Amino acid sequence: MQRKEPFRAAIFDRNNVLIEYDFDVAQAFFGPLLPISIFELGDRWQTWGETVGFPATPADETPFWQGFWQHLGDELALSASVVAKLHTFEYVSVLRPFPDARPALQAAKDRGLQVGVLSNFPLATIETSLAATNLLDLVDIAFSSTNIGVAKPNPAAYQHIMQALDIAPTDALFFDDTRIHIDGARQLGFTAYLIDRRQADHDLKTGIINNLEILPTLIDKGTTNFPD
Repeated sequence: MQRKEPFRAAIFDRNNVLIEYDFDVAQAFFGPLLPISIFELGDRWQTWGETVGFPATPADETPFWQGFWQHLGDELALSASVVAKLHTFEYVSVLRPFPDARPALQAAKDRGLQVGVLSNFPLATIETSLAATNLLDLVDIAFSSTNIGVAKPNPAAYQHIMQALDIAPTDALFFDDTRIHIDGARQLGFTAYLIDRRQADHDLKTGIINNLEILPTLIDKGTTNFPD
């Protein structure tokens, strides 16, 4: 079904929609320093955050990271020089934008849409990550779950960005790579697309796309309902 009213906003998840992790860069930094894989490192970092609490503000992030590196050093019996090297790590160094991310955001802006980012990223510096990947200048508002104290698919997370953009859910396109987040958005009335970059083709009948190159078409001729 084609819309009668134009969209006013496009809202994007961050990870696997706009940005991905460069594991080669991560391995190049951590490989010579640690006796564990970068994936185990990620698991330990997540456990640390769940144990001590993820930082609620950018100012809280430095002590959060410092505590984690010291804790990891103690657990793995790392040398002082290795721990000192770990303290120099900047997480934005392993982020890279998908090639279609900036063109998609630009296409939305060119068509007069507001652009929002709503992520369950557990750090407060989501704007820093968008700036580091050359996307922030095209984003009107960005929230992480840590910023707002609630995560998708809780309706309050979507409502938070709706209020910030002064829109109704029916005014917006929504893009995420997690099915339950898409379902949550659709239940509120968003025109929501699941992005699966592993899929060979788009499946617009079910609201699945495999990249953001189709965004201009979705804005201009978007559908408003999908089967369950």
